[in-house]
Amino acid sequence: MGIPSENAVRAVFAAMARLLFSGSLTAQAPPPASATGIVFAADVPLIESSGIPCVEVRLGDGPALLFGIDTGNVNTTVDTKTAKSGGFEMTAYPPPVPEGFYKASIPPLHLGAVTVAGRHALAFDYAANKMPAALAGTIAYTAFKDRIVQIDFAARRVRISDIVADPVSMPGPRDSFSLVNFGNHGPPIVVAHGFELNGKPVSAQVDTMYTGSFLVYSASVPKLGLESSAKTQVTEFFPITDGGVNMKVAEARSESFNGTDIGGSRPRVYFPTPGVHEPDGLFDATVGVALFRGAVLTMDFHGNTISVRKAPSPG
Repeated sequence: MGIPSENAVRAVFAAMARLLFSGSLTAQAPPPASATGIVFAADVPLIESSGIPCVEVRLGDGPALLFGIDTGNVNTTVDTKTAKSGGFEMTAYPPPVPEGFYKASIPPLHLGAVTVAGRHALAFDYAANKMPAALAGTIAYTAFKDRIVQIDFAARRVRISDIVADPVSMPGPRDSFSLVNFGNHGPPIVVAHGFELNGKPVSAQVDTMYTGSFLVYSASVPKLGLESSAKTQVTEFFPITDGGVNMKVAEARSESFNGTDIGGSRPRVYFPTPGVHEPDGLFDATVGVALFRGAVLTMDFHGNTISVRKAPSPG
């Protein structure tokens, strides 16, 4: 959600996803009790920029650069300045893709002791498209195929496993996720079970480039009994989502994951305005960074399992 979302660009994202992420994710049962524990090969500082979780990345033998972690996107992206300074080969997309979007060949990405696939990324001018100035790029979920990624917002660490071949025992509470298209013609994105809003189950995209909490889409407002809340006229501006949009905001009673409260003392729920792209009723909501403050988010991209647990209280 952190990049322009014109329909033509979404079509490019979908096509590139097939290149970058061979095989599909499907919902699976929790791993058996005999599964092994998680072994992380990289444990690096979590750096925030404009509210987005980021890490320092080296592209090939280049200098350290700040990249956002984007679980809501099928494509790793780079600013055209990054691509040009790194000498990456860039190929412009033909119409109807808007001018200024390129397919860039990039080297592997080094995150601490872990190296993830590079190959290709979507390159565009970050400044012209309202991306945070500090970012040189973003890492999509596709880069973590068959790995486990843990974003520990409480300890401010990001941990990444090597390639996982066998079932892994994830910490609880946990649930499954799968790939669902963002709308009838959109790219495949990560949609998880286990989230609950006001005690009701919600199927939700997990998007770490969205800085709010629950964004409930229009088709699911009646299902979740939120008609009254959705009439709010209070709005909040999100400069990164969909190129910069206002969203309506109201108070929620509770926000949880498999019965564990993660919404804090003042949970908030958001609703789309006309500038927000919606998924044609294919899932209920998007959840973002504000929901995970003080929590540990773990995503197993081999076993298709998500864990959201509250960090232990100090002392």
